[in-house]
Amino acid sequence: MKSTFKPLILCGLLAVAAVQAAHAGKEVIDTKTEAVLFSPFDRGMREFQISAGALFSLNNRGEKRPTIDDVDLSLRLGWMLNTPSGESCLRGNFEFLAEAFGGAVVDGPGDGLGGITLLLRYNFVQPATRWVPYFQVGAGGVYSNIYEDHVQRLIGRSVEFNLQAGLGLRYICSERCSVFVEADYRHISNADTADRNLGLNSIGGLIGAGFSF
Repeated sequence: MKSTFKPLILCGLLAVAAVQAAHAGKEVIDTKTEAVLFSPFDRGMREFQISAGALFSLNNRGEKRPTIDDVDLSLRLGWMLNTPSGESCLRGNFEFLAEAFGGAVVDGPGDGLGGITLLLRYNFVQPATRWVPYFQVGAGGVYSNIYEDHVQRLIGRSVEFNLQAGLGLRYICSERCSVFVEADYRHISNADTADRNLGLNSIGGLIGAGFSF
């Protein structure tokens, strides 16, 4: 009987050791898996965004202030400047973006416009959420041929300044991909460097997708 129990006890001990080793290996794998997970909002992360939408002019008052509406395509490259921290409702991070955009004038003088804008965005990032609101402001330059219509007094030069602000809401689809909607205000003027400078003020929105890397 004793000789029979010894192999059984030895097999039992080996089985327990094997289970413990497998469990320890699983913990190591899980730890490694957790180590490679990241947030798209961590410092140093980058993203590419593509979006499309339309903007509609304000204060339209006849020939001198004509309606100028345009549909736009926007490409952005963003860099996360810091990692979100804290526990308040204002928890989030800053993001710097460079934007190139182009649009076709669908109502009003001119054919189209295009430009480059530098944006500073604040993302409101709460832990374990897929919904991320944000606010942004930006400045840059824009080219258009609207100035060729000398009746209108909004745009007086081919290249003018572009100031804008926007509110957006992003939905995180995965670690690498997100979609967003955005409402924007845009002001175009030349700071009185031309005899026509009433300025073009527009509001509108964009819808797009972002890809983190």
